[in-house]
Amino acid sequence: MTRPTLLDNVTHRHLRVRTERSAALGDARQSALALPGEFRQLQAHFPIVFQLVEGDAGFQPVALFGLEEGQNLFLTDTGWDCNALPMAMQRDPFLIGRAPDDGLQLHIDMDSPRIVRPEEGEVGTAIFLPHGAFSDYLDRTVQLMEHLHAQARHLPVFIEALTRHQLLEPFVIDIETPGGEQARLSGLYTIHEERLAALPGAALEALAREGHLMPIYMQIASLAQLPVLLERANRR
Repeated sequence: MTRPTLLDNVTHRHLRVRTERSAALGDARQSALALPGEFRQLQAHFPIVFQLVEGDAGFQPVALFGLEEGQNLFLTDTGWDCNALPMAMQRDPFLIGRAPDDGLQLHIDMDSPRIVRPEEGEVGTAIFLPHGAFSDYLDRTVQLMEHLHAQARHLPVFIEALTRHQLLEPFVIDIETPGGEQARLSGLYTIHEERLAALPGAALEALAREGHLMPIYMQIASLAQLPVLLERANRR
């Protein structure tokens, strides 16, 4: 559960945030939301796949970190073993809220394990400076949240284009453990390359014009990271 609270420099002036990566801080997770605008960066490190979300949310793209629930093969005893991190993870413990006038507000999850309270000492990174101004860390966070919000607004349009052209197909990952046991990871979707190639020129031109074609190709390219992920699992 989360407990989002409007961030302000009086109530939260002494709060600090732990920015390192560990299981205790909530990073032992199999996947994280990946937004189309970051596919280009993420595809060099993680497989990007689609999952069908319950309810009316439809499909959601995620960067895959592990082969089973709670497994993160990029998380080590010393932290994060990769040069990339999805924005959805970078933002923790902050969230975007709405003001009464429908403007955006920055909220903080007061139940997050990343929160360091005053009685815990000088651990972590300060959110505010002593006189109440934003710290460099909070300045960067605000920029990140603005970028994340803009990308998140584009996501439903991207998913609608994929479903309209029937470009998503289910696939599974067959896994063989070092001990010879067989397992299968299912419930995943990827771009149907044959259907993509068969689209008429006008449809491809529209996808390119709307900014969808680049993330489509980046998602396809990211599947080259599946054998790398399996190798990480075998080493683990």
